[in-house]
Amino acid sequence: MYMTSPAKLKAHPVATVPLRQPRGRLPYCLQTGANLFREGDACSGLFEVESGVFRLSRVTRGGSRYVVGFGFPGDILGYGPDQHHISDCDALIAAKVISHRPRLLQSNDAEPEMQQVLFKGALRQVEAMQEHCMMLSCKSARDRIAAFLSFLGDRIGVPLGRHVVFELPMPREDIADYLGLTRETVSRSLTELRRAKLIEIKNIHQIILLRPQLPDALAGQRA
Repeated sequence: MYMTSPAKLKAHPVATVPLRQPRGRLPYCLQTGANLFREGDACSGLFEVESGVFRLSRVTRGGSRYVVGFGFPGDILGYGPDQHHISDCDALIAAKVISHRPRLLQSNDAEPEMQQVLFKGALRQVEAMQEHCMMLSCKSARDRIAAFLSFLGDRIGVPLGRHVVFELPMPREDIADYLGLTRETVSRSLTELRRAKLIEIKNIHQIILLRPQLPDALAGQRA
């Protein structure tokens, strides 16, 4: 199994989060690199991602960072089993979030529609964790990358005829860390998928999935 050398934690400015907002809350903006919350902080809110992409990471006692997940539009971030955040969360690109009271799910006077939004966002996070486990179960690096790209296509991709296109929001290092690979292995696997005519790489960020269900396409090539 390939393993990446964990990157050292970088200090980023922490976003200013209003503790309370009235009904009909408006989103507020975060710049690239701004922290939404930090591991161990008391939960100041549940955060509904309206736009942008977030990185969820945890830090070892030695100061090394491990990427454990990503947050996409429609996700709800900030859940903590003991009212404390269990990871760091920072914006990979400029983002907008809406803050909700941490206890809104248990509140008797909460709007049913809003509770549904929060529940659906929580379920997306559970689904993403299951997808992550499936990616890590893939035996080859190319299969892991294919599964990850297909996942991104589902979450942030835009249809382009029979294809799907999206801007890759995270650097190669984050992908490597998330999938238990090295940066070099990630780059090599992307090249292999491009040569197999399963994806196009227009620049360092833009990915076109020529076969949106990449894992199925790879299985078909091996058959």
